[in-house]
Amino acid sequence: MLDKNKIIPLGASLNILRKFIFGAVTLFGTMSAISAHAGGISDVSVDPKSYWGSDSHGYGDVIGGSTYDIQGATITRVGNVLTIAIATNFAGHAGIEPAQAAGGIGYGDLFLAQTWNPFGTDAHHVNDNDNNGTLWSYGFALDNRYSNTGGSFKLYQLNGKTNDANVLDSEKFMSCALGSACYYRNGQATAVNTKNNPNVAYTGMTGSWSVVANKEIKFTLTLASSSDLLKYSSLAMHWGETCQNDVIEGQVSLVPLPGALPLTGLGLAMLGLVRRRRARAAA
Repeated sequence: MLDKNKIIPLGASLNILRKFIFGAVTLFGTMSAISAHAGGISDVSVDPKSYWGSDSHGYGDVIGGSTYDIQGATITRVGNVLTIAIATNFAGHAGIEPAQAAGGIGYGDLFLAQTWNPFGTDAHHVNDNDNNGTLWSYGFALDNRYSNTGGSFKLYQLNGKTNDANVLDSEKFMSCALGSACYYRNGQATAVNTKNNPNVAYTGMTGSWSVVANKEIKFTLTLASSSDLLKYSSLAMHWGETCQNDVIEGQVSLVPLPGALPLTGLGLAMLGLVRRRRARAAA
């Protein structure tokens, strides 16, 4: 037999149900508000639209063999966390070829802009370099580009009117005689020029980078709420080794990840359920 003192009245049960549903809606709403966006760039050699850039010296996409090969990049922004993962065979091989460069070949800094403006209309942009192509707006300056375990980086804003005012090219890192002792891709943005340079400014933001040998280099940065990088609906990037034997460049549209819109729909459906419950209670 039921104890009437333990029976919850209809009005009270609706209040409990409403609180539960509104709590769930709030949770899903919060999850929806944490926007998730992603895009990818292909750099496989067989891709007819992959970026090569200028000064390949007749070698095409990759100079010096498969060790330097870059296959692609994925850019993800979830809330205020920006992650850029680069698939490359060079991961874990910093320091090779010490006879060609002081410290060997290292990891280049990563460059960003809102819009990609490569020089030329050909598919591979074989005449594009940092003098005639995209003016990069931000750079990830690595703490130790010769580490094969990763480390930290600082985000710099690049304010100079030309890339030459903001960056160092690959020839600043290579010590071998180009065209005789070695070949590398010169004329490409390789590192943020932070030494006594009034054209670049540290944003105060620091991120981390990690290495999975022979597979991936990943950069992760938590953006300040005031950062322009949170406002961009598209993002262009450039990265390569310090020799730039392979370079990845391109632009992604930061489209919502699957699941963000269904969460919003679920929240609206639950709100509708609450309204129907209220209407039945009133009747």
